Formats: sequence, C-alpha cells, structure tokens
Amino acid sequence: MTLPEALIALAIFAIVGVTFVSALGTNFKVLLMTDQRTTAESLAKTQLEAINNAPYDFTPPYEYSKITLPYGYDIQPNGSDINHIAVVLIDPETGAVSGTDLGVQKVTCNVTCLWQSPPWGSVIVVESYKR
Repeated sequence: MTLPEALIALAIFAIVGVTFVSALGTNFKVLLMTDQRTTAESLAKTQLEAINNAPYDFTPPYEYSKITLPYGYDIQPNGSDINHIAVVLIDPETGAVSGTDLGVQKVTCNVTCLWQSPPWGSVIVVESYKR
C-alpha cells in the first residue's frame, strides 16, 4: 500500500467515524428530550388528578397544593405562592374569565425542567377544568 492510498483510507475512516459519533450525539439528545417530555406529561397528569381529587376551593386565592416533584422539574405556580397552583375562575356559560366563582375553575400546569434550553424552560403546558 502506498502513502496516498493509506492517507485516502485514513480520511475515509475519519469521515465515517465523525459521522457515527455525530449520529450518536443526535440520538442521545432526542432520547433526553423524549424522556423530559414523558416525565413532564406524567407530572402534569398527576398534578391535575390531585387537584381534581381535592375538595373544591371556594375561598380566594383559589389555590391547590403542588405534588412532590423529582429533582430538576417544577410546576410553575401561576400565582404568588410557589407551593400552590393558582386557578382562574371561569364563567360556564361563556367560557370567559369571571370575577366571581360560578363553580368552574381553570387549572394550568406549566411543567418546567432544569435541563431544558433555556434552563427551567417550559416542557409542556396542560390545562383542565375543575367543577
């Protein structure tokens, strides 16, 4: 084997190697994003179930307790107290925001993640209604 043949073989090997490593990196990033989304969906559903199972809150500021969250995840409170989820009062006739409690509350769970870009960026936002 001559020197030019060896250099060409080495260049081809390097290109294939770089492509392989790049593909592994992309797959890892997609796997991480999928795992974050799946965890966020599960946390949002669990939070909404906990709120739906809690007694209806008739007194302002209309808040429900947050569930216990794993490290690196948070549910934005949408209110002033970081340990509670605030809800918005809804008029059941029009679906618009109401100033008085007419028996329907809109719950929004905005799940964030430390490892999202930007850090603590939103992974998923889920809305539900409590009667």
